[in-house]
Amino acid sequence: MAKMIAAASAGTHMGEFEKLIEAAKQGAVEDVGAIVHSHLEVINHRTKPGATALHYAAFGGHRLVAQLLIQHGSEINALDDQFGATPAGWAIEYLREMGGFLGIELSDLAHAIGRGDVEWTTRFLKRFPDLRRGSDTQGISF
Repeated sequence: MAKMIAAASAGTHMGEFEKLIEAAKQGAVEDVGAIVHSHLEVINHRTKPGATALHYAAFGGHRLVAQLLIQHGSEINALDDQFGATPAGWAIEYLREMGGFLGIELSDLAHAIGRGDVEWTTRFLKRFPDLRRGSDTQGISF
């Protein structure tokens, strides 16, 4: 009997968790708030790739949803199972898809190029092929 109750409870929570993930993906602050308020226990549950609702909110650039989740106990440095990435890493990836890089990456590449360091320049360009079309923090093309 206890197993049946636990299974029924898990089913309810899974439904709420799926709703939370969808609301986080959409940036639906009110929906996220309602789910977190009534089912706080799902806030750090994970999808198959090991991502939390905060990962999806960060990837979508949904700042208010991310703030709400963090205020209610979402693990800010939770690692996903697929990439070993935190929600901050997912946020960066969102901007990378649009051509964004960290300032330190741009500065370090410019430094490696300036020093004639072929090994490090090659390493940067293998890791971030889009840097070939990039520019440094002053807008000067590499």
